[in-house]
Amino acid sequence: MGINSAMYNGVSGLNSFSTAISVVGDNVANSNTTAYKTNQVHFGDMVNQYLSINSNDTESEGAGSMILGISTDYAQGLILNTSNWADLAIGGEGFFNVRDDLSGKVYYTRDGSFHLDDQAFLVNLQGHRVQRVGGGDIQISNIQNYVSFHVETDGSVYGVDNTGAQNFIGQLALSSFSNKDGLVRQGSNLYIAGPEVGQVFDNGTTPEIFGKVLDYSLENSNVDLAKQMVDMIIFQASYNANSKTITTCKDMIDATINMVR
Repeated sequence: MGINSAMYNGVSGLNSFSTAISVVGDNVANSNTTAYKTNQVHFGDMVNQYLSINSNDTESEGAGSMILGISTDYAQGLILNTSNWADLAIGGEGFFNVRDDLSGKVYYTRDGSFHLDDQAFLVNLQGHRVQRVGGGDIQISNIQNYVSFHVETDGSVYGVDNTGAQNFIGQLALSSFSNKDGLVRQGSNLYIAGPEVGQVFDNGTTPEIFGKVLDYSLENSNVDLAKQMVDMIIFQASYNANSKTITTCKDMIDATINMVR
């Protein structure tokens, strides 16, 4: 392995660990983001060329490291209590379905920070409308007739009138996927179904696989700050070690040039 190759190996390490530090920083920044899911970096090695050895086999020369991908930990976060009936969390499996009324695009989210808009549609903070089982938006007709609302654990929304009678409004649509790693992060706590999500399940046909919907609740981030701090220290130390590789190669090049002089 030449000096230049060793230097490029160090550069690849700097790139890999700077990406890893960026991912950890993103996790830390979202430690209080509702329903945020922790991301994790996966490293891989690179091969530059194959060298002959004293056998019929060959030995490969390494060329540094690279980022193979970033995966998401979909483990449930801590459930927090709130004072708003429309704050909803899923205790277990599932994602809420919300639709952008302008584009018609459907997103999936664990963030149940919902409220009623001026047309009595149940919407998220971006104004996307919460979907119901069987299709369509959750909308409360004659909202003035109700004094309170509540949501059952199966996602059924009820309005309570001044006589105490409960009136069914609709059931929240939930979705799940055989491969959640196929979901594509869109920001604002939203995901879309990528080409590799596999089979899509809904609570209208397979309710037994879904968790319980909890009103007056929100799911907190699942970021473990202690682990993120440890990862940050490890990645920073690795970054510094790779920078040492580059400065060592630079010293070797300077020594070679001085020899020629």
